[in-house]
Amino acid sequence: MTDSIKFLRIRKGLTQVELAKEVGVTFPTVSAWETGKSIPSPRHLKKLATVLDCSVEQIFLLLNTKKLDKNKQKQG
Repeated sequence: MTDSIKFLRIRKGLTQVELAKEVGVTFPTVSAWETGKSIPSPRHLKKLATVLDCSVEQIFLLLNTKKLDKNKQKQG
């Protein structure tokens, strides 16, 4: 999810600070999501999807794709 949130945020043209304000969290929270130190709560996932003009499923789809890529790299 870390890469997906960052990807979607950049696609939308938002900074971490702007996204944090839109979602109602702090900048360090968004930073932690993007670095994988924490994950958004279900409530925040819904808000993220709204702000980033995507679905919660898209966030998870991108997450799962990135996980698969990372697992392949570890195995390879």
